[in-house]
Amino acid sequence: MMTTLITRKDVTRSGAESLPSTHRKFAAIVDLENVAIFSGEHVSPAHMHVLLNAIGTQVSGMPVRLATGINVLRPYMDLVGLQHWGLTLVETKPDAADDALFEAARDFIICGATDIVVASGDHSFIPLAAHVNLHVISHATHLSKSLRLAATTVTHLPNVRTEFRAAG
Repeated sequence: MMTTLITRKDVTRSGAESLPSTHRKFAAIVDLENVAIFSGEHVSPAHMHVLLNAIGTQVSGMPVRLATGINVLRPYMDLVGLQHWGLTLVETKPDAADDALFEAARDFIICGATDIVVASGDHSFIPLAAHVNLHVISHATHLSKSLRLAATTVTHLPNVRTEFRAAG
């Protein structure tokens, strides 16, 4: 189950309304590593399928850029391909995906985006809040407090381990 929290007032619409209006332009960035690693381990492909579908529901109709390294992408490549999102492959080094996604978000803003959906809990995306409304999608345990405070809305990804155990 996904939970959405309204964290600060969005001056252009009420927080309960989540569909883009004609005056707002939404775009999304997805940090696959932040989604793929849960409790210190890579999630299974079955879990990743659930997570990507949950994100996909939230970003439907938006331009989306996903960034990751080869080692993280490898077990999920078919699942990522099903989403039809833009993909940026980065070197396997700290903050490489974050840097690529921050640049993509800046480009979306230059193109007129008023709202950026960030599928990551990493604090490195906080500066974007000075320019657009941030809508964060993250594992509850991966969400930095400072990003939560900077966000317009926060949606927690399903706790796939708990939900799969309950169903099994």
